Amino acid sequence: MKPTEAQATITEKPKGVAVYGYGVVFGFLKLVGRLPYPIINFMGSAIGKLLYQVKSRRKIVQANLNYCFPDLSVKQKQQLCKDHFKQLGIGFVELCAAWYKPFKDLEKYHEIRGLEHYEQAQATGKGVLFLGYHITSLELAGALMAKYLDFAAFYRPNKNKALDYHIQKGRNNRTKTLGRNDIRTIGKWLKSGNNIWFMPDQDKGLKGAVFAPFFSQPAATLNSPARIAKLGQATVLPVHYYKNSNKMVIEILPEIHFGEDSVANCTKVNSILEEAILKAPEQYYWVHRRFKTRPEDFPSIYS
Repeated sequence: MKPTEAQATITEKPKGVAVYGYGVVFGFLKLVGRLPYPIINFMGSAIGKLLYQVKSRRKIVQANLNYCFPDLSVKQKQQLCKDHFKQLGIGFVELCAAWYKPFKDLEKYHEIRGLEHYEQAQATGKGVLFLGYHITSLELAGALMAKYLDFAAFYRPNKNKALDYHIQKGRNNRTKTLGRNDIRTIGKWLKSGNNIWFMPDQDKGLKGAVFAPFFSQPAATLNSPARIAKLGQATVLPVHYYKNSNKMVIEILPEIHFGEDSVANCTKVNSILEEAILKAPEQYYWVHRRFKTRPEDFPSIYS
């Protein structure tokens, strides 16, 4: 596949007052991104306290935590909820560092593990499907991964062309992006020996999904990783990423294989995800309605 068919490129710089207005905003974000990491952490924590006051989002997080961690006490879940919003705020400010901070200034704030699994996969000449998930510091995780791993990730263009220009420009400082996310395009991309970072952990309804256990609860889970891997003849490598004492840890896990049973495949994906979440539960993206789609006769947990 030609790069122009799959890899999103920065569109021509739009004209008008809006693009320059956003330029000022992103110029400020660039300055923020170059601040020392402890200051970024402090600023993010303050933003997180404000986000915690948004009742609608707080209710979603609380519902998810109640559903997934029934054995925790009320006090423990309340603290986990507060810690999650703190990490959300930090993740927002870390976005600036992910796009604009020189990598040498990030080196002491991360470590990489399991590179041998990636090297073994690369030696086969096949494309690699990195199986990931959403966390509060996703932009930083992606920027650090891109230093060691060659991959593309999805990017859904923003309808605001001026804003979209600056977002693409920031992200392309570190990573490659794919503009289309249909299975056929991804399959061709992988079959050509290219790699992709794919996150199937959000509720997209039952189209292309089955109910599989997630923290022992039925969750609509996309079966696309198995389908994509088969279509693209790709090696599947799960990746864990989480912060440990303000250090981002990136772990490439050994290759996994899928079978023909969709429920078994999705259960395997969710099990790997659970293992990652439990390493730093406050950092998973709990503000998403993970259990929005329900089995028949199951009530909503968000009402």
